[in-house]
Amino acid sequence: MSDRREPSHPPSDPHPALARASGILNAEDRPVRVQLVGALLLGLVLVASGLYLWRRPHASDASTSDPASASASAPALAALSGDAGFAAIVGGGVDAGSSGPVSLSDARILACQDHGSKKTAPDSCDHLAPIEQALSSAINQASSCVSGAPGGGTIEYVADVSFARHKVNVSLPRAGRSVHDRKALRACSAAVKGAFQGVALDGVDHQHARYKIAVTATYRGTSNGG
Repeated sequence: MSDRREPSHPPSDPHPALARASGILNAEDRPVRVQLVGALLLGLVLVASGLYLWRRPHASDASTSDPASASASAPALAALSGDAGFAAIVGGGVDAGSSGPVSLSDARILACQDHGSKKTAPDSCDHLAPIEQALSSAINQASSCVSGAPGGGTIEYVADVSFARHKVNVSLPRAGRSVHDRKALRACSAAVKGAFQGVALDGVDHQHARYKIAVTATYRGTSNGG
């Protein structure tokens, strides 16, 4: 009877076939996991890009919120209105020292008074800004009235404003002018009175019943290229 000896150590892998099969499956699963991780990363990138594009400020929003878009409304309204007072109030009046054919001084209050013997010093009179601006605008509109007078000169326009009578009258005092051409003076008087005639006193804030407001116009004249 032959002796059959068992190996002293058990085999290192009792199931070598199963081990080989598991290795093959693990090798096949590895590319699948790599693809899943790549797809997940791609999805995160797409989501982040979509959120950025959605939250990004648009140029149209900035343009609609710009407060400077209404800057041209006042000149347009003034151009549509034929009233000299309205155009002066909306357009801001005429700047003194203009380089055009006529330059205007600031409006001055010569007098203000009420019924009775009480008198108010001119420096203590309140200003009628709408009337002052309307007078300056009327003079500026009639700037060509001295075009025929050589050398130009100055003309003082005085607006006599009566809230009691609800009337406004414009005069050209002799002492306040250096233009002596009668034709030019008549043309300037008629043009300024015509442009100033439509000024309304309703709604104008005032502290006294009557005012005298003066504006001096300096005309360049034809000899200076006017």
